[in-house]
Amino acid sequence: MDEATIAEYLARRDPVDRPVQLIVLMGSAVLESVEAAAKAHRAYAVPILVSGGIGHSTQYLDEAVRRRALGLATGRPESHVFRELLLRYGVPPDQVAVEDQSTNCGENAEFTRRMIGSPRTLLLIQDPTMQRRTHACFERSFADLPGTTLISRAPLVPWIGPDHVGAAPGTPEIWSHNRFRSLLLGEIHRLSPDVYGPRGRDFIDHVDIPTEVLSSYNRLLAAYPESARHP
Repeated sequence: MDEATIAEYLARRDPVDRPVQLIVLMGSAVLESVEAAAKAHRAYAVPILVSGGIGHSTQYLDEAVRRRALGLATGRPESHVFRELLLRYGVPPDQVAVEDQSTNCGENAEFTRRMIGSPRTLLLIQDPTMQRRTHACFERSFADLPGTTLISRAPLVPWIGPDHVGAAPGTPEIWSHNRFRSLLLGEIHRLSPDVYGPRGRDFIDHVDIPTEVLSSYNRLLAAYPESARHP
């Protein structure tokens, strides 16, 4: 299935094969990211930096909060919502720092870099549809800090069900099919060297996109041209 092929590629999940020194959790509409960060905190006993202001995904985060009846205030920076949820998961307040001005993946990386003065091993957790591009943004922003190690670990690989897309069968909706398809097409487009890459806006370094992923992208785009989200 073409959507599954693209989704699995975008949801970068590196092995955690060395000690983690800081967890960087990006704000998004994927509430499952918070649980993943809380579990990582318990596993590695390191602080969490939550990065995210008010951006394109904020309205979808607010909808998810209301849909799941979490009783959280909406209309505020994504990092504030995620911090409150982390505390509910038992993460101590002094273990959660917040960066609440970024509005996109590039700013997540850029503003996080401003808060880190020495090389560390960072565990990056992001919406799985944006995990691979986020990693590329962090590589660019941290290129001036030799010794930094980046580990990307998407909180899940999306499960594509008959009625919605979620974490697994029997779990709540994360994306509608239309929005999910739009995100997949938009991400592959942005990763192109001619768009966000070196021959385009030069936001990120070159990213290798496997042939089978490009083939899936082209078939999906041909079948659903109205779903393309181009910057």
